[in-house]
Amino acid sequence: MTLDRIFSSHMVLPAGRPLVFFGKGAGCGRIKIAGNEAAFSSDGEEWRAELPSMEYGGPYTVSVELDGEAIELSDVYIGEVYLFAGQSNMQFRLDQTNTPKERRRADGRLRIFCTDRTELSDFKTPDDGWTVCDADNVELWSAIAYLVSSEISARKNVAVGAIACYEGATAIESWVPVGTYERMGISIPKTERHPDHLSPAFEYRNRDGMMYNTSLAEAIPYPLTAVVWYQGESDTYGEEAKLYAKELTELIRIWREDFLSPELPFVVVQIADCEIRLCDAWREVQSAQLEVAKTVPFVKTVVSRDICETDDIHPMTKDKLSERITAALLEF
Repeated sequence: MTLDRIFSSHMVLPAGRPLVFFGKGAGCGRIKIAGNEAAFSSDGEEWRAELPSMEYGGPYTVSVELDGEAIELSDVYIGEVYLFAGQSNMQFRLDQTNTPKERRRADGRLRIFCTDRTELSDFKTPDDGWTVCDADNVELWSAIAYLVSSEISARKNVAVGAIACYEGATAIESWVPVGTYERMGISIPKTERHPDHLSPAFEYRNRDGMMYNTSLAEAIPYPLTAVVWYQGESDTYGEEAKLYAKELTELIRIWREDFLSPELPFVVVQIADCEIRLCDAWREVQSAQLEVAKTVPFVKTVVSRDICETDDIHPMTKDKLSERITAALLEF
């Protein structure tokens, strides 16, 4: 029996949510944390165990016994856990931004887990487990993940765990299970993609279900506080943009089911204006991102176009945008 890689020392588990642990292999096991205990058994290829929710606190030690093998995970906190997912603007590192230096600092209450990517990682991989934010790695964090986590930790005086799940130039089709949109009657010919995205590398990472199976699967069904989704630039072409609202609505439904949370909060970041790419399809995706917040419960859309640079598809100003994302998260 094995414990999935997302469970390691320094991890953060969300307060007020059932604590779901999972792994692979058949046998019997037991999990303990702060006086809470769960025994379980499995005769299949995968196992899952659930402990009751806890209040903010830590550090704790989690004791796991899997078919007689003992594992101890130390420095574990109960706090807030956010999944930061999407494409390159979510991937954009803190050292690539114009964020003031005084806002970039080590913070032992912030921890990050990086899922697999189709490209080589520029930071961490799942084998590194949960990493504490320190002077050696803070600049390599996703800027949005760091700035939002830092602000929420400061305001609520709690530990914050960031699950980083992103890949540049990924269309929304790659973030849901294979065949999802086909079953909905949605089919996007390659000729309807943006010409800049017809390279072999783009096609590889955008195969049906690719990011879902490669990256998101590393986190399912880890308990979450909320999701921050910043994606859409790769869907701003031809007929594809007209379908984005339906596609995003279905993604939210699937992810909520996967993470065992039917009311899991989502903050959708509306893509910023970009002068060299701005067109009707770009506006259609922006409109779809606003529409979903009006039609799907527990979804908020954060507008970025008035606080981001327009001369680059990757705006350097991420601190003002992160303040809006933080405010939206705190409203749930």
